Amino acid sequence: MRLMIVDDEREIREFLASMSGWREIGCEVAWTAANGEDALGLLQQGALPDVIITDIRMPVMDGLTFAERVRQRHSDMPIIFLTAYHEFDYARQAVKLGVSDFLTKPFLPEELTRTVATLRVHEPLLAGWREHDQFFELLANERQSSAYKQEWLQAQGLRDGSFALLYAELDAPRAAEGEHFPFAAAHARGQIEAAAARSGLQGRTASSASGIYLFVPLREGAAAAGREQLLAFAKELAAEGGVKIARELSLSVGISQSFSSYCQLPEALGQVKKCMEYRMLLGKNSVVAYDALESFLSEKEKQTDASLGQIADALRQADHEPIRALLKDSYRSMLSVGASKKDMQHYALGVIEKAEAALADFGIKPSHGMSVDIREKLIHAVLLTDIMKELEKQLIAYQELMRQELQDSPLQVIAGVRKLIRERFTEDLTLQSVAQKLNVNYSYLSRLIKKETGYNFTDMLWDYRIEAAKNKLLREDLKSYEVAYAVGFKDTAHFSFMFKKKVGLSPSAYRAQVRGGSGAGE
Repeated sequence: MRLMIVDDEREIREFLASMSGWREIGCEVAWTAANGEDALGLLQQGALPDVIITDIRMPVMDGLTFAERVRQRHSDMPIIFLTAYHEFDYARQAVKLGVSDFLTKPFLPEELTRTVATLRVHEPLLAGWREHDQFFELLANERQSSAYKQEWLQAQGLRDGSFALLYAELDAPRAAEGEHFPFAAAHARGQIEAAAARSGLQGRTASSASGIYLFVPLREGAAAAGREQLLAFAKELAAEGGVKIARELSLSVGISQSFSSYCQLPEALGQVKKCMEYRMLLGKNSVVAYDALESFLSEKEKQTDASLGQIADALRQADHEPIRALLKDSYRSMLSVGASKKDMQHYALGVIEKAEAALADFGIKPSHGMSVDIREKLIHAVLLTDIMKELEKQLIAYQELMRQELQDSPLQVIAGVRKLIRERFTEDLTLQSVAQKLNVNYSYLSRLIKKETGYNFTDMLWDYRIEAAKNKLLREDLKSYEVAYAVGFKDTAHFSFMFKKKVGLSPSAYRAQVRGGSGAGE
């Protein structure tokens, strides 16, 4: 097997090329290049490696662009990315390009040779995995309508139905100083597929930067039994995954609720993400089912829950006092209901999540390191006061980030649109009235919203109303038509149509599925 090494640092390139372990697995490094452009030149001259190993961050042409160009000419060429932990977003893009594997830095020489050897073992599976990746990419796309997804499923000969999503993730996403925590996606993916098959589970897999998704169809009329089987498999993964899957690292597993349509994959992805956040409180080797999280949310948390609107408003202010006031009130409320340290940690993590959601509303994304660091600090804080101090510092940092990004920016106008929707979504809100309120031209605002968000104003308003409706359906004992009127819809039939289009279920079916009861009484 002949290899191509692509890295802009000469010392690293030469070291990788001269590793003695290549001979032991029957490989040789036949080509090296300093960047993607040079590597493409070698391919155009006739070089045909069996595997390409490339860095992500390089001058002239980075690894992502290089991989995309390689895919155009050699669709089945195995590619391994070498990526640092702060480059996980790049690694996620690499998965979409069909990259065969990625290895996180720092790594030991034998870890790279083992990854290549593993790739050889799993090479027959790669074509199937590319089909799985396409399945995940399309169904997870929230901008595609349910109707389009249904048509795609039919074209692929796939029957829509119930499913649940499992996600297994490393408990140590970042390495402590001097430790080597590699994550080889192909190895873990192959092992989890094999383990699932042994447990009688057939599904589709996909890789993230630090874990593996398993999409499991549930047989009609046997959803409960299927979930029990999935839960047993999750416990097995968490107990033994560190040895068999992740090369001595511990794994935790999250499980979504059962869903009635494949088109609900985005919601399932959100649920397993939430499970992983709770994993930080529960410890390593955890199995977290989203169903259990509903009951885990205590009255303490509900009483002290800061709304997204409150946090967004505080972040937009010119001074820090609104942030301090918000946290001070929440701290007092937490103490008044006898909140424990774990309660306070959960509250703080929830505030960070909502603050980042508020930033996302403005098109602002904190760095991966910034986002991870605060979560680590909150988890490792010893005193309740330390938790609140770290939370205040982070919110002020987010406030400054927002100020810098929005200064003289069109995003400031979009922020105003979102604020008006959030505050007045129950009213007869129109683009014309919003433009007048913001003192901007109606046509300009329409074009700006489409350019910056990819949606039109009506879509933004309907999306917000549907999210508000979902919350009311679960938290309040209202009829479906009462919910429709409460969130601003004047026509209950239109509400039901839009709800099913956005969520994939009718309002009553959604309530029944999440609550686990019946949908009667609508």
